Amino acid sequence: MSRFSFQFFTPLILLGLMLVDGHITQALSSTDMTVTSSLFLICLTYSILQHSYRYMVLVAFIIGMVYDSYYVGVYGIASLLFPLIVLFVYNIRQTVFENRLTRIFTIIIIVTAFEFFSAAIMLLFQLVTFNFGNYIIYEMAPSLILNVCFAVILQFPLEKFYGVTKGKRTLQSYKKL
Repeated sequence: MSRFSFQFFTPLILLGLMLVDGHITQALSSTDMTVTSSLFLICLTYSILQHSYRYMVLVAFIIGMVYDSYYVGVYGIASLLFPLIVLFVYNIRQTVFENRLTRIFTIIIIVTAFEFFSAAIMLLFQLVTFNFGNYIIYEMAPSLILNVCFAVILQFPLEKFYGVTKGKRTLQSYKKL
């Protein structure tokens, strides 16, 4: 796939995954427990390899606006957090894409940070009221388990799709002149 077509299809793929996340979340959640799928965040992490940080911040902001209008109902939470996640991963990308284990740990950090900060922002602005201990037990923990499983299962296909291999360095290493 050419770089231009990859740039065109990345937002569509991420938007589609965001919508699939909603269906998976609805299918796996019950009255006692809410399991949030984050396929979007997993693929967003890998997409940073193929695009500039400005492009990815813009894509993350626009998809964050769609996420806010579709799921949250209040603009500003995901449209703030998604670009911050892009900037975070972009700044540590050399460490993240060093090996598979660091990618899994990065997914754990990203999913946990998104869940925690979105709940904290909603609590701060009094959009919701809930017990934070119950939130961690009945929402964050099951969501984290599901997304770690997704990250492990999808790691090889995503490495193939985004061109992450052991033999080929995805990032330019520093050379002395």
